[in-house]
Amino acid sequence: MPTCSVRWRPSGGRGEFEYVPGDSLTDRDVRVYFEALGLTIDAEVVGRKEEAQGKPRLRKHEPNNRKKFHLPQLVLAVARFPEFARQDLAHSVEFPLENKAFVMDAMEFDIIEEDEETVILAPLYMSILHSDVRLNLNDRLRAVAEDFKSVASIRARHPDLADAVEEHERCVRAGVNDVSIRTSADIVIALQADIFGKTNAGSTVEVEKFEALPPSEFEDILAGKEGRLLTRMHSYKERDRELTLKAKQYYKSKAGGRLKCVACSLDPIAVYGPEGERCIHAHHTTPIEELQPDSITTVHQLAMVCASCHMIIHSRKPCLSIEEIQSLLESAKAA
Repeated sequence: MPTCSVRWRPSGGRGEFEYVPGDSLTDRDVRVYFEALGLTIDAEVVGRKEEAQGKPRLRKHEPNNRKKFHLPQLVLAVARFPEFARQDLAHSVEFPLENKAFVMDAMEFDIIEEDEETVILAPLYMSILHSDVRLNLNDRLRAVAEDFKSVASIRARHPDLADAVEEHERCVRAGVNDVSIRTSADIVIALQADIFGKTNAGSTVEVEKFEALPPSEFEDILAGKEGRLLTRMHSYKERDRELTLKAKQYYKSKAGGRLKCVACSLDPIAVYGPEGERCIHAHHTTPIEELQPDSITTVHQLAMVCASCHMIIHSRKPCLSIEEIQSLLESAKAA
């Protein structure tokens, strides 16, 4: 299936959007298919090549209508994700993300249908400027769809939040590019943050699942309402037995059948015998603040570390990286 990418480009201080490949959207109206919601929305934008420079740019049908969103902003409003800024004023990014506090680098789409006049796109990923984070928009949209289906269970504990989720669904299901989608999304985001702390979670159901779990082993280290929930999400993703088993099998196959700590190089079997492998943990390498609760974790996002290094990794907020642990160990050896 062909793909295309819509990229942020600074222009006179404010951003505009360029698409690649250059012929993928030219002279065609763009519609967006949200598979998880079973919904297509006319983005009310068209691909144009600038006559002066020949650059492919996305243009709104009504450029001065502030009630209509550009393509990437429409996608994030439906996905109930914070809105990005159109100017790179901070030259940095902090997580969890907040409205107008980050800049989109690029948004990737599948081209699922096209003719001479129209192209239908399905959102795939979004990357963020000044970060290597790549957000899975399919996972995000599935999380939003889960909330739409589970509003009754949300209402049992948080009636105001359930009302907000229902209003967002109503605005999305209307199937029109309208500012009400963003307004209703922002209300849900604000209520989630007030109840659970800032997490960038798309699904209230998912956040409630983690909140109901027993405290994680790291919560006494990272205090605070936000820190507790984020740390719990991080910890339980690491302790997913099925994923941990797959990760250990994968890394053993890459290392001749033995697991060692990637931070301190401990070979627990050599030190403790066959039972020593139990002290190797699967560490989620994505920093707690950057962890997207709705995204599916893969073995490539886990690192094999010993219990001691794992505890030290989680001793600070944000977590120490594997490289920082290695640097600490090298400094200790040199002392």
